[in-house]
Amino acid sequence: MKRWFDSSRYSMRLVVVILLCFVAIGNTCADSYALIVGGSGGDAAYQSKFEDWGTRLQRALIDIAEFRETHVVRMMENIKHGTQTHCVSTIENLKTYFDQTAQKITNDDIFFVFLIGHGSYLREISKFHLPGPDLTAAELNTFLANVNAKLIVVVNASSSSAGFINELSGLRRVICTATHNVNEINATEFMEFFLCGLEEGSADQNRDERVSVLEACRQAALLTEQWYGEQGLLATEHAILDDNGDGLGTRLFVQEEDRDPSALASHSNLNEDGAIADRCFIKEFSFPPAVPRELIDTYLSLMNQIDDWKRKKSSMEVDPYYQELETLLIEAAKTNRAIKRHFANHETSAQ
Repeated sequence: MKRWFDSSRYSMRLVVVILLCFVAIGNTCADSYALIVGGSGGDAAYQSKFEDWGTRLQRALIDIAEFRETHVVRMMENIKHGTQTHCVSTIENLKTYFDQTAQKITNDDIFFVFLIGHGSYLREISKFHLPGPDLTAAELNTFLANVNAKLIVVVNASSSSAGFINELSGLRRVICTATHNVNEINATEFMEFFLCGLEEGSADQNRDERVSVLEACRQAALLTEQWYGEQGLLATEHAILDDNGDGLGTRLFVQEEDRDPSALASHSNLNEDGAIADRCFIKEFSFPPAVPRELIDTYLSLMNQIDDWKRKKSSMEVDPYYQELETLLIEAAKTNRAIKRHFANHETSAQ
């Protein structure tokens, strides 16, 4: 039987420790790469919208998520003067990218692909529309097969995008699509709210100074649903996510009365979608370059242990749960202080 628990015993100490742990501390040490592909707009209004989304996403990844500028490549429909990180979104340029640039990605890195535009599904073939020949889901899967990344994340924000999950789903892959099925053929708004979550900070739902793929996509799905309601419209897109390799996907936002309690819930079952996306970060903790690698590894390991422990809360007695959580948080706070102390000493000696 669970005994009565006085939460005040731990609450104040936990608050202090959490504040010590979750402090941003400098430039990121991890390498992430991103390919942003803006498709064919079809008319001036959509061309302008996709260009805006592509440009904002590039800036968000570099300025907010702290991707290296040379690691973010943007391909759009209307780029007059191509460079290594800006070029026209043709199938030929995509092939060149995957033949050359993508080969620099190692199995320690995370590779992100963002598709912004229109899509379609015909004769069991899913396509993303490009200037000239379109990109099929099967072609993208072939490209990705040659990328030696720790994790591959694909966010397809186009109409009829759900069909890409069937082709791309697999080991060490996180796939998010703006639509729940290929019959959701209307132009989507998902990318607008994906960007809002990053730009305004609301994607960091647990306020730990990181933004996971699951947080970013779930927040985008929620804001998209709210936008349709505010406009007095029936939502014509319902985002899904797949990261367990079954090729099916799970809805990211479901009205409370329709919610399946097991879907994207605790992430304690690794067979459920969301477990990997919850541990894959668009925006990671950041550290000054002078901090020793072993200190960073210790801190990240402790933060992962804290995340794992929190997932056990519903199945544990209250007292043992908070005792161990406090222990882990204190160790993380001590390591955080050591990192900041090392950085301060380095800065002083450099003056």
